[in-house]
Amino acid sequence: MRIKQNIAIVFVLIFALAFYSLSRSHVNAYRADYSHRLRASTLLLPTQVIKALSGEFKGMAANYFLLEAASLVGGRQEMTDADWDAVARILEQSSSLDPYFRQTYRLAQATLPWHAQKYKETLTILERSKSHLPWDWQPGFFIGFDYHFFLADNLTASQKLMEASRVPGAPATLATLASRLASKAGHTSAAIDFLTAMYEKTDDEETKNMLAERIVALLGVETLQSAIDRFQAQFGRMPDTLEELVHTSTLSAIPPNPYGRPYVLKDGRVDF
Repeated sequence: MRIKQNIAIVFVLIFALAFYSLSRSHVNAYRADYSHRLRASTLLLPTQVIKALSGEFKGMAANYFLLEAASLVGGRQEMTDADWDAVARILEQSSSLDPYFRQTYRLAQATLPWHAQKYKETLTILERSKSHLPWDWQPGFFIGFDYHFFLADNLTASQKLMEASRVPGAPATLATLASRLASKAGHTSAAIDFLTAMYEKTDDEETKNMLAERIVALLGVETLQSAIDRFQAQFGRMPDTLEELVHTSTLSAIPPNPYGRPYVLKDGRVDF
């Protein structure tokens, strides 16, 4: 009796495995067909035409396009360049139809720059959201992040983060991050001026202390950078270390870093 039961169990398992494999094959085929239809549908109609056809239901249409993009991104099949082109086009359409829809710019930021290197398309969507959602600091933050992380443009990144930090409710850390990137881009004085203005407008004591600490750190960077410039003018080369500024009497002493770690000289710039 036990042998017959074991045989029955084996047959059931084999049947279940075969059914799973067949179902998986059909699902993958459907996804491939869906991907093809999705690309075709998004390439047929320009955004302006979709706007006209949507009429007063632009919000619903934007939501529909967002769901289509999320469905394609969430599929298990390997995404092709054509798939990512379709996703970018759909998210652009969703953003154009309803620029107040936050989920669109969030999905764009979470996918397009990371998986498809579509930086321009992502920034376009984020800038549109930023202009229509002036009370939301996140689009500006994402823009600054993308300029820093993906495009290696610290100056633009710092400017965008400074703008985002001025939005009511934005974390105070955006201001300090913006100032750090400005310093990396060689605009320490501008960073100090920006933080000083933020400090004067802030009533929260914890925020004021954080800003004051960063201002002191940047003043130290400015002092050291000026000493490096004097050293280079006198000796015709960059100092090997910051301590060399003291040894040559170019600087009386290295200013203390309020963060409790030493300043470092890296690629001709002072960091902390």
